[in-house]
Formats: sequence, C-alpha cells, structure tokens
Amino acid sequence: MSIPARITARARRRLAALTSAVVLGATLAACSSSAGSTGSGPTGGSGGQSNVTLAFGFQTADYPALLEASGLFKDLPYKLETPVISGPAAQISALYSKATDVGLVGENTAAFEAANANEDWSKTGPKIYTIGGVSAKDAPYPAPSLFVRKSANIKTLQDLKGKSISYNFGGNIYAGYVKVLAQAGLTVHDIKPVQLPDNQAAAAAFVAGQVDAVVTGYAQIKRVVDSGEAVRLATNEDLGIAGGAGFITRADVLKDPGKLSAIRDFFSRFSKFYSDWYPNNEAAVEKVYQDVQKQTPELAKINWENGAKSRLYKVGDPSFIARQQAIVDAAYAAGGVKHKRNVSVVFNPIIDPQSVPR
Repeated sequence: MSIPARITARARRRLAALTSAVVLGATLAACSSSAGSTGSGPTGGSGGQSNVTLAFGFQTADYPALLEASGLFKDLPYKLETPVISGPAAQISALYSKATDVGLVGENTAAFEAANANEDWSKTGPKIYTIGGVSAKDAPYPAPSLFVRKSANIKTLQDLKGKSISYNFGGNIYAGYVKVLAQAGLTVHDIKPVQLPDNQAAAAAFVAGQVDAVVTGYAQIKRVVDSGEAVRLATNEDLGIAGGAGFITRADVLKDPGKLSAIRDFFSRFSKFYSDWYPNNEAAVEKVYQDVQKQTPELAKINWENGAKSRLYKVGDPSFIARQQAIVDAAYAAGGVKHKRNVSVVFNPIIDPQSVPR
C-alpha cells in the first residue's frame, strides 16, 4: 500500500517480534457446565461450548487482568484464551493466521482492510468483519487526539505541511491521522509520516522529541503536555471520529456454532463489564493498572476516568456505518488507502443484541 513510513531499525525489530510471537495472557476460565452462560448458540443451545476454545486477542496485559478481577468471566462454558498482541497490524496478522478468533483493534480496522484489498469485498465478501466495539463518549481525556510540539510552530492543521507525524497503522489512531490530513487538505506526500508498530511506540517518539506531531491519547504523552512542551491541537470529535476500539473476526469463526455461541456469551458479559463493573470499581481497576502496567497512581486514575465512560455500541447502527465510510473516504483522499470502496459490508451486527441489550 502507498503509505510512506520512516521506521527505525529498533522499531523494525520490535514489529518483527510482535508479529512473530503471541504472548499469552491468562486463560480466564473453563468448565464443562453451561452454568452462568448468558448467551445462546444459533440453534438456541450452547453449541457444544464445553469443547470450544475462544482465542480473544488483546493489545495490552491489563485487559485480561481486568476481566479476571471483575469476576464476570468465571465458570465459562468454554475455554477462553487471552493472548496479548501489541498493535492493530499484529492483531490482524494473528487473525488471518488463525492464531486468534477475535481481536481488539480499532473501530475502523476492517474498513481499512477492505479499502486496501485487491478485490472489492462488497462483491466477493469480507475476509474479516467488525462485530463489536467500545467507545468512551464524553471522556475527560478524548482520544485519539492530535498533539504538536510547541517548538514545531504548528498553529493550524495546515501548518503540518512538511512536518513529521508519528502514528500506528490499522486502528483508531490511523483514523485520526488520515482525518487530520484530509481536513488540512494534505496528503501523505505533503508531510513526513513516521509509521510505528503501536500507539506506545508512536507516543514515545513524540515524547523523545523525534517527531513534530503525534496522533495518540493524553495518557501516553502526559509528561510533555504537562511541562508545556506540547499542546493538543484537535480531538477525535473535532476530527469526526468516535475513537473507539473495534473487535474483528473471520467469516469461518462466525459460521462455527460453538465459537459463535461463545462469542455471544463473551459479549453479554463484556457489556456488563463496561456498563456495571468498571465504573463502579475504581480501586480495583486502578490496582490492575498499577500492578500490571506499572502505572503511577495519577496515570491509573486518568485511565480509569476515561474507561468509566466506555460502553459497547451497535455496529449495525446506520449512522455509525456512515461515519466509518466518511473516514475511509477521507483516508483515500489523503492517499492513506489504495481504493475508494463501499465498506458497509464489513460491519456485521450479529452480536448487537448481546453488546447492547438495553
């Protein structure tokens, strides 16, 4: 694909390590009984869930720890594996290789894959689907946002011309990146793009002063913002994106009655995790961030405050799909994807009833 990138040798080694190895998280629970299952298979039963293994890829180790701490994923009628795979690109690779069944990426990831595919998925059928997502509307620290270093003298989006911007490909960070360019009337050829394996690496490059701008979240670059070295120039809402995470899977997974039943059960619990447990258990959440991610108490609180606003959403919502199409169209205009495609086909509402039951 025609996306310029300036990646350091260290970043290349890190990306190779991420895409060639799956770091396993906790296997949360498994049992042969269907007790506690809140989902149902396509035929109304468990779909033989006692023999089912669902591999759900997360990008950071706090997710499996938080799921376990919530107690909502005990006594599962299937085996749940939670590999930790950093970055959307590595998550996509794991899904295509069938190392995972579901992966946490960005809400736009499957749409970007469709826009870069050689064949038109609206005619041939998608290779991957977005089946769910979570976003934090009205979060106190909106992400992804565009941050710029004061020394770069960037006052408007148009001032990004000729400047270096770090980002990672495949998810909501990339959506923010291409919308920044489109709104500025720029393309990838008008700037110095620095594509890195994941959000953490992109933010680190900005903090280190290696780039002029970055698309990321406040928590990742807090030090340079608080010191006055950097400022936020645009939020996700300014750019017209929800900034949510998305969950992708393959067609063969959805055709497997046992795995589909397990996915439905998982998202029934996951919905309660965000709507009920997470916002009401600040201390437990912050303890996970501090113990697992080694975050300071201040940073853990910031992440909890953002996460407390998170809720699952329906991917079959026509207005949501229209926003995703607008993002892909902007990416095409900015030279960030290969084709101008109808991407509505990748948003599969098969688990909307479990994700948003009320």
